[in-house]
Amino acid sequence: MDFSCDSEVPYTLLGFLLRGGSAFSSAGGDHRSFHFLRDYLTRGANAILWILLISSTFLLLHRLSRVFRLWALGVRIPGPPPALSFFGGLSVEDHLCGSGGSLNLTGYLSKLHENYGPVVRLWFGPSQLFVSVKDNELIKEILVKANDKLALTEKAYNLAFGTLSLFVSSFHKVKQRRESLAKYLTNKSVSRNLVETLIEKADSKISKGSMNCGYLSQYIAFNILGTTLFGEKFLNWDNVNQYEELLMKVTKDGFFWASFIIPPIWKRDFWRYKSLCEKLKELTPEIVEISSGNSKTGFKEAVGYNYYSKNEACGNILGIMLHGSVTSASLIGNILTRLAVYPDLQEKIYCEISEVKKDSCDINTNNVRKMRFLLSVIFESVRLAPAGPFLQRCSLNSDIRLENGVIIPAGALVVVPLHLVHTDISIWGEDPLQFNPLHFVSSETKLKEASYKDSKQNFVMNECEKVESVLSFGAGTRACVGQNFAILSIASTIASLIYNYEIKLHHGAAKESEGQIDNFVAKIAITKRNLDKI
Repeated sequence: MDFSCDSEVPYTLLGFLLRGGSAFSSAGGDHRSFHFLRDYLTRGANAILWILLISSTFLLLHRLSRVFRLWALGVRIPGPPPALSFFGGLSVEDHLCGSGGSLNLTGYLSKLHENYGPVVRLWFGPSQLFVSVKDNELIKEILVKANDKLALTEKAYNLAFGTLSLFVSSFHKVKQRRESLAKYLTNKSVSRNLVETLIEKADSKISKGSMNCGYLSQYIAFNILGTTLFGEKFLNWDNVNQYEELLMKVTKDGFFWASFIIPPIWKRDFWRYKSLCEKLKELTPEIVEISSGNSKTGFKEAVGYNYYSKNEACGNILGIMLHGSVTSASLIGNILTRLAVYPDLQEKIYCEISEVKKDSCDINTNNVRKMRFLLSVIFESVRLAPAGPFLQRCSLNSDIRLENGVIIPAGALVVVPLHLVHTDISIWGEDPLQFNPLHFVSSETKLKEASYKDSKQNFVMNECEKVESVLSFGAGTRACVGQNFAILSIASTIASLIYNYEIKLHHGAAKESEGQIDNFVAKIAITKRNLDKI
């Protein structure tokens, strides 16, 4: 028996290499070597293909099991039979569109809730379960248990700004950073000097006569948020106008491009959009550097500038700027429109501001807290004109078990139809569609009897139970961390604007505003008040 080293080496590719090909040194060795290598590569390729097949089959079966589980639990939730679109026929949108062909999902959900109760479901596809919740108590429960957000939101932010830690779907990944940002915003306020500076910068356009209410509200919201993050150096930054323009363009198209399952790299418009995003990301470190000398800002810690990569921290900043400025601008625009359409409302707020200013010249946060009627106007505007039609939540990994026995499977999209909740007769009385700031005056403190001197830092947000039913800022674990800051900063801005200027509808705009204030972008004329006569 041969016990040489060569005989102990296995007849494998490794053995072949260790032998240096000596096993095929005889005549015809080259031919045998070729067949051996070809056979070895064939077997290796087949093994890899089998591994890929088994893996893909496992993933497919796992996905199918989740879909079947979604179906099994979804059909138990009250709702209409699955639409024919579920099997490739007529679409659900056929039920949602009116005679004009426009989508009216809120109206359709209103009918479903009347027929099926406070929790209803819709199928928008084999794996797309849409659950609407209307009951106030169930909504509170949902917003506590459903901690995650729609994956499309995270995808839109990531597509625009790259990987970021503040706008991910999973709650546990974002919890710590949200707490840090909430702590930072809690200590921020809008100074009188800032509001006056913004008004002065806009004064050149105001003095020309009319201006678009949407433009003014966007300008105010963008600059308030910018100075909150970067300090007052932001207002004098050379590229501030370009920064605002780019941000608004990215905001406009973000969800459209994120809706593609595969990024449409074959489209020129997609690359134009990506180019705008890159310009934004290049400008952000510039303003961070400019503002870094301002020790009072403290925003770097809030957005994780010292913990994450530079790109991720800049992405967090852009996400805050985008989300905060768009939602705040919508609210400011609605309030300014109402003030222009209803002069009596404006006069009442002006009188309240004048009364508060008798004891203090400044319109600061503490004084704004005393302006109960102004705060009631802001909350009523939030109620009737939320930034979006739905409050969206989901639970990515676990089912949601409600107290009434309904089980919402993991992965289902849970929505709160804000218009239906904000116009519920059981909460808002017989005039839910009417603009009435008295909705937010508590029964214990009648507006006529209330004195701002007795407020003791206690304002509408804390004293009226109906505030909890206004869900435009969300609620529960994923509520907007900047809600208090947004309300107080907008109130300070509106107070300073009304005290210094009189707001009127531009000539000819009155008829356009009739019956459509919530969706109407007015042209307003702003004239400076003669404060010397007061």
